[in-house]
Amino acid sequence: MKLGVIGADSSHLPEFSRRIKEMHDAGKTEVRVTHLWTDGEHDWPVAEDVEKWISDAADLGVERVGDLPAMLDAVDGVLVLAVNGHKHLRFATPSLERGLPTYIDKPMTCDGDQARAILEVARAGNARCYSASSLRFATELAALDRDALGRLVAIDATGPGELNPAMEGLYHYGVHTIEMVDAIWGPGVKRVSAVEFEDRPLVALDYADGRYARLRLDRKGSYDFAATVHGEKAMTQFKVDFGPVYTRLVEGMVRFFEGGTAPVELRDIVENVLVMEAGNRSIREDGAWVSIEAPQ
Repeated sequence: MKLGVIGADSSHLPEFSRRIKEMHDAGKTEVRVTHLWTDGEHDWPVAEDVEKWISDAADLGVERVGDLPAMLDAVDGVLVLAVNGHKHLRFATPSLERGLPTYIDKPMTCDGDQARAILEVARAGNARCYSASSLRFATELAALDRDALGRLVAIDATGPGELNPAMEGLYHYGVHTIEMVDAIWGPGVKRVSAVEFEDRPLVALDYADGRYARLRLDRKGSYDFAATVHGEKAMTQFKVDFGPVYTRLVEGMVRFFEGGTAPVELRDIVENVLVMEAGNRSIREDGAWVSIEAPQ
């Protein structure tokens, strides 16, 4: 099964290609990344990085092609890996309209309307599609003792708050902590409040069923993700071990392209985009609560 990549300005191009090739060479899958198309307009600040990622992918057998429709004719699935979420609707639409299974790297988009549009295009084209942060695949999330915790009522989470000038506020790295929280207990956010300090934003999520989460996205602290999970019976804390995270992300991706269930519902990822959009708006409005209306 041949996969084509759209976009070259992310280290995920060689990382995903290498890990999928290793699974293929070990006889664990017939999926391979074989093609790459880029519009040449990169949003990564160091051009030398992009050229190295393209070169590394070529060494793994990924052929760069100059025509997107021709690439889509040649592949069985698509990875949209352009770093800038503002481009993802435009880049994902051609494969979704053809009904090709499509993975969209984080953030799925940097706009709520565009996120809803991807959901609509995927449904209209009967195309399987999802997007995900690697933090969804932290082993600590799967290891939570739900019985001991009881019904979950609150989460205090922290992660890096790195910024990217191509994407406003929470979109670039806030997505990781937001999706980590979503992976723990699912969707249902009704409103968001966020305030910005020099070295961090603080984000509050209130859910329709009474749950709440508080997120701190540090720019001066260590590069770690962690959370305290509060249940009605007990509470627990964890710090994410990054060792297995990318392997688990790629394994889920491969199973998806093989025809398995997507690791996360596309509708839920749309809600996460709406949360980031509302958080950015709240920051501009000095922490005012911003309501969201999640898609069906």
